[in-house]
Amino acid sequence: MFLSNSSFLGGLIAAFVTLAGLASAAEGVRVTELPPLEKPITSFGAAVADGYLYVYGGHLGSPHEYSPELQSRELLRLNLKQPQKWELVGEVPRRTGLAMVAYAGKLYRVGGWEARPGADGKSELFSTRDFARFDPQDGKWQDLAPLPKGRSSHDAALLASQLYVIGGWELGEKNGGQWHEAAYVCDLKEATPQWKEIAKPPFNRRALAVAGYAGKVYAIGGMDDSNDVTLGTDIYDPQMNSWSKGPAIPGQGFDGFGSSAIGAKAGLFVTNASGSLLQLSDDRKSWQEVTKLKHPRTFHRLVADGDRLLLVGGTIKGTKVPEVELLELK
Repeated sequence: MFLSNSSFLGGLIAAFVTLAGLASAAEGVRVTELPPLEKPITSFGAAVADGYLYVYGGHLGSPHEYSPELQSRELLRLNLKQPQKWELVGEVPRRTGLAMVAYAGKLYRVGGWEARPGADGKSELFSTRDFARFDPQDGKWQDLAPLPKGRSSHDAALLASQLYVIGGWELGEKNGGQWHEAAYVCDLKEATPQWKEIAKPPFNRRALAVAGYAGKVYAIGGMDDSNDVTLGTDIYDPQMNSWSKGPAIPGQGFDGFGSSAIGAKAGLFVTNASGSLLQLSDDRKSWQEVTKLKHPRTFHRLVADGDRLLLVGGTIKGTKVPEVELLELK
């Protein structure tokens, strides 16, 4: 039986930080370094459920170096009440470029690619249609209705019980990537959630960040089907089933590539490759820099535990980032 706890005791974590000497303050943000990942990864899934930070799969190798052996098969978790070491929850199917969310104490993983040996000795990448639910209480996975097509390098986000999947492409045998023009939603309150197509996004993008906030879904950055990196923001309104343009994130070059975003109690946040933590302004017309990160990263995960933010994994300039940062906004 897995233990769970939805609260985070400030006194205990403060004591832990004092002993470890890992706390710092930056521009109104308290930053704590939690135990690092023993095997640094990129392009993985992460979510917080009942006081635990979970990490699923990901890429262990260098950029563009792909093989089954370089795909993590681990589901890991860190107890955020007593963050002393990562625990191996179990072995899982190899998936990279997937998305994962937590709802009602359970984990939901969506898509991702798997490397398979090719005829020429080089690995070929196949996007999967996987959609599965994990119950930490009994440690079991349950397969759910698969995606209409294989999908990877996408992202997913929650609005209440509604799970949205946006962006990405389908990789297959001798397939350089077929872009996804459709986006989908399903209701996690249903016993057997089914995918429904929403209004077609006005873009084809992968390695984008998607987050739900204040009744809308935000699709931020990514690389488009011309292989150009964008800093743009597109907003989906479920009530109108329509898309509109939002403010571009600050930055240049590859700042919109492999970012991560999350809607939290304190607001909507996104990171860029230059190491800025950005927050959507109150009037939702611009992004404001909250702080500079100690460990800039791309192809990582930004997740929330209440009003606290966590940065996990990723890479910068070809070097993996093992550090896990807890950001408490003051």
